Amino acid sequence: MGDHNLFIPTEGEKRRSISYILDAGMSRRAPFGQELRAVLEGVGGRGLLFGTGDCLALSLLIWVLCLLPAAAAAARQGPVGPVLFLLSPALYAALHLLTAWKETQSGTLEWRQACRISLRTMTALRMLVFGSVSVLVCVPVNLLLWYLAGGDVSLFWMVALSVSGLCLYGVLSLYCLRLRGIAGLLTAPAVWAALGTVPLLWARAARWLNGVPTVLFCLLSAAALALYFTELRRFCRRCAEGGSIYALS
Repeated sequence: MGDHNLFIPTEGEKRRSISYILDAGMSRRAPFGQELRAVLEGVGGRGLLFGTGDCLALSLLIWVLCLLPAAAAAARQGPVGPVLFLLSPALYAALHLLTAWKETQSGTLEWRQACRISLRTMTALRMLVFGSVSVLVCVPVNLLLWYLAGGDVSLFWMVALSVSGLCLYGVLSLYCLRLRGIAGLLTAPAVWAALGTVPLLWARAARWLNGVPTVLFCLLSAAALALYFTELRRFCRRCAEGGSIYALS
């Protein structure tokens, strides 16, 4: 009947054909920076931060009334390095957690998931805004702690320590967001709190931290910042199962 002339492609040929069809049918994604800029232009600054004013105010209130006095007391009594390392990402973490919690409780999360704009990209832009606010806040806070410590520690060293801690926490939080549900939000603060208490409770670790030179903290900040942007890009383009795929159309 001529069945022996029927062409049957191999598995490799099938995969190459599928890849060709996908490449031809799907447009190439824009660079990550262009994606962020397009979303920001689409929603605007007010739309991006819509509903986060009370989260920002509460985070600043927690920092000013609770965390800053504790850091000031520690600066008067002993080495300020361990306290700075522990509290450097506190504002960033509070903003991220409170915003996520509010959107989940108010139903805003489901509303954003139904939009044409990627929820992950909006979250990434908010992370960048929260990180920038945290860096701006850490400068006057470090100046105050430096004054309370009597100027015994280099101010540049304190700022470098705070920024490196903030960048490291940002990378940790993005890695932890690979976990599902509430675990993705709470794992990073829990891990950081456990790591940050080590220099507070162990004098040898505190001496080691206080002996790290400023240039090393600067290099660590640069490396962590590069890793942060790399992981932020993966976060936006990662399609996880279980309802973590955000509507794009």
